[in-house]
Amino acid sequence: MANTVLDKYLPPVDLPEDLLDEVREHATAVDSGDSLARAVLPRLGAAGLIGLGAPNNRDGSLPSQVAVIAHLAGISLSVAFGLWGHRMSIEYLSLAGTDFAQHQLAELLEGTKPGISGMASAFRAFAGAGPVDLEAQRTEGGFRISGTVPWASNLYEDALLVTAARVADDGDLIVIAFPLTAPGVRVGKDLDLLALKGTASTYVTVEDVFLPEEQVLSHEFREFMGTCRPSFGLLQSSFCLGLAQASLDNAQARLDKGLNNMFATDIRQAADRLDQLTHTIADYAQRVGTDRAPDRRAVLAARLEAGQTAVELASLEIKTAGGKGYVTTSDANRRYREATFLPVQSPSEAQLRWELEKGH
Repeated sequence: MANTVLDKYLPPVDLPEDLLDEVREHATAVDSGDSLARAVLPRLGAAGLIGLGAPNNRDGSLPSQVAVIAHLAGISLSVAFGLWGHRMSIEYLSLAGTDFAQHQLAELLEGTKPGISGMASAFRAFAGAGPVDLEAQRTEGGFRISGTVPWASNLYEDALLVTAARVADDGDLIVIAFPLTAPGVRVGKDLDLLALKGTASTYVTVEDVFLPEEQVLSHEFREFMGTCRPSFGLLQSSFCLGLAQASLDNAQARLDKGLNNMFATDIRQAADRLDQLTHTIADYAQRVGTDRAPDRRAVLAARLEAGQTAVELASLEIKTAGGKGYVTTSDANRRYREATFLPVQSPSEAQLRWELEKGH
């Protein structure tokens, strides 16, 4: 019998036990910012666990990437979230397939160069929910890029940022990539976050940055975004599943403590929802890129439910943890704080609800 719904529905993945121990040992330090989430990327890269299914489930291994991120999220959402952003950068570059993209991919797949998914406004624009953050002015040999990316993660000085810009003279949207070391790029100050402090998350100011034409990943914005969005949503859902499973395990383990059996029905119902949701997401991940690809709205609905379920189970865990859960260094408290990020991460719960209501 499977130990968890992750084991029940997702393919087995060979995550080295000593790597999991390392993530577990440093989970509190990464949450507080005393250690960095990127530290495990080279280990994951060496094990071939950060480019699975890229792009568009090309080799059928997207469910395995879902499993990797989910299992890590059960130990440290910071690490899983950092991996997600890095993996999505690999998705974009792999899908682009340009000479520049292929050259960058080598280091990203090794985990030695972090990738930044600065695509929040791109997905909003794709859904018709707002403009992109950056503007591009045509110039000889490429573009001049200006604007502010208000939130991104993996903002390490040696990282590569993938984002989108609006071309000023014709309004076309383009997908672009440039290193944070490019002249005119400035990473904002560290933010005092509630959790996830080791993910190098803040804003980026871009002032008249020259972007060579070769660093345009795609001029076909809608086609590009439509192709990568299923993987984007399902891999986001994966770290929600991992956090939810960890909170469920701990809440169930405390049901016999004191009066915690009063939460038994709530926990059982949430567990049933997590079981069905994990089955659904595993199925969708397998179907991406095939002639049975999941409907876009179905993926959005699964992503929305994944975040809501994780928040619900983290709340149930903190209720069953008692006073220990109020200690900020406890695992229950960390997961509770981690879960508060899920409704505001882009696409936010508000955006997901809006897209589903509008029929996008």
